[in-house]
Amino acid sequence: MAERFISIREVTDRVSLCRTEIYDRMRAGKFPQSVALGPQKVVWVESEIDAWMQARIENAEDGIDWRRWRARKAVNSRGDRKVAA
Repeated sequence: MAERFISIREVTDRVSLCRTEIYDRMRAGKFPQSVALGPQKVVWVESEIDAWMQARIENAEDGIDWRRWRARKAVNSRGDRKVAA
């Protein structure tokens, strides 16, 4: 099957993440990198997005750990109490 490019709109629809979260994860190396087609147009390779989604399904426990980390961070940032790690 031939590779296919998909736009940011299709990427956000497929992965249910906002544009900002996608770019944050790209910077962190946790999301496939975009491909520049021109000065104002970037796309993603469909098979790379599909592979990323499959990896998230196979490693669903990672999402739980991430949510726990975010919850701890939010509570700790309040300063009035700490949460045990």
